[in-house]
Amino acid sequence: MSFTRAVIFETLRIATVVNGVLRKTTQDVEMKGFVIPKGWRIYVYTREINYDPFLYPEPLTFNPWRWLEKNLESHQHFMMFGGGGRLCPGKELGIVEIAAFLHHFVTRYRWEEVGGDKILKFPRVEAPNGLHIRVWDH
Repeated sequence: MSFTRAVIFETLRIATVVNGVLRKTTQDVEMKGFVIPKGWRIYVYTREINYDPFLYPEPLTFNPWRWLEKNLESHQHFMMFGGGGRLCPGKELGIVEIAAFLHHFVTRYRWEEVGGDKILKFPRVEAPNGLHIRVWDH
């Protein structure tokens, strides 16, 4: 199910669940000539990493094959499930649950969009009025 895993990662890349992380500096931090004082709270907007064309060529294009061509999951910029010491302990369980749902949905059912509502792709994927679908057993 490597392709299913790639579809899950690409979906999470485009429609990131978490925008970023809030952190508190434990010491003065210098970045590009600016000093962020100890004790300041900073918000790291991680969503933008997923749209960096250097990391993901044609970042607004849904392309799960990019995950099969390179092992992007092991790169330090892959933070769909956190990173380092803050990696989600339920990452693999979540992926298995999503994969099981997708497998049953795709193999047992057919579906179509109804209502023709607009889907926005930037700054994040969303359906402002919801995405309405009709589902039937086949």
